[in-house]
Amino acid sequence: MTISVTRRFLAHLIRSFTYILWAADWGTGLRPVVYFLAVVYVAFFIGIVNSNLGSVLNGVLVSTRYTKPDVISFEKIYPLKYGTQPPPELSAISAGVFERRSGKVLFSQLPDEKLAPASTTKLITALVALELYSPGEKVIVPYFCTNIDSTKAFLPADEQFLARELIYTMLVGSAGDAACALATSKVSYSEFVDKMRQKAAVLGMKNTNFVNPIGLDGFNGVHYSTVSDLYLLSLAALSNETVQDAVKTREYTVKSLTSDFTYKVTNTNRFLWEIEGTIGIKTGTTVGAGEVLIYGWQDKKKELIIIVMGSRDRFNDTRNLLNWVLDNYAWKTD
Repeated sequence: MTISVTRRFLAHLIRSFTYILWAADWGTGLRPVVYFLAVVYVAFFIGIVNSNLGSVLNGVLVSTRYTKPDVISFEKIYPLKYGTQPPPELSAISAGVFERRSGKVLFSQLPDEKLAPASTTKLITALVALELYSPGEKVIVPYFCTNIDSTKAFLPADEQFLARELIYTMLVGSAGDAACALATSKVSYSEFVDKMRQKAAVLGMKNTNFVNPIGLDGFNGVHYSTVSDLYLLSLAALSNETVQDAVKTREYTVKSLTSDFTYKVTNTNRFLWEIEGTIGIKTGTTVGAGEVLIYGWQDKKKELIIIVMGSRDRFNDTRNLLNWVLDNYAWKTD
């Protein structure tokens, strides 16, 4: 910090004057009079020499300059809670409601609890696959992928499919054989899983561990994530055009490049038919995970992401949370 010559002189003068007053006080005992005169003198002298009343050497006198307060932006406080209804009771262990446009958390229940994410895992599988493959690249289905204990599209072994078609099949129909094929056609299975972990770290998913691209539970709960981390994953997924389009597709037919094989998958998110404004994004169910749902909804002013994990009735939990938020939060109206 640089102190001007004037301030250095002033500080020295004030310090010397203080010593004189102290001595006078010691000798005369006129403490109130001396201190009163000292305060008046110092205030008057500083007011003349330095109208800023800035800080003086070694904190002999410190004052704070007035600064204009930040202008409050009402844009930042929306959505604004105005309702008094209590949040709904949930069957889910963990849940969260997030407003994507503002980044606000509108509801949370154990958002950092580590739980099995089930097939919501396939969102990060899709993101990694899109970094490895071009959409029109050919992918061969290995035999062992046809025996995966998972929801399947019954893809024939050794047949070829476009990477884009397998990504849609995986996200629309939650097909584990499609996820397995994407994870093994270009790199080894373990290398693909490593890339999933690396991608999770880049996204800031600090409480997540993936051990497979399908969403299987793994042993002793080693495959896990949290509501907070799945929200970060959903943001990345919805920012990718291919994934964004796939998760809102109701039905999709995958076709083999090497035979007449076709298979139609139906989206596992029933809200695509039931609730206007639904934009996806992914369901998941396993024995260890229970029911999981990452759900997206939007209109012209709002964009909500609702996540439930460890649920016994994911669609009812999610519907109740959606209705509660819409009934108890206000958005800015123009």
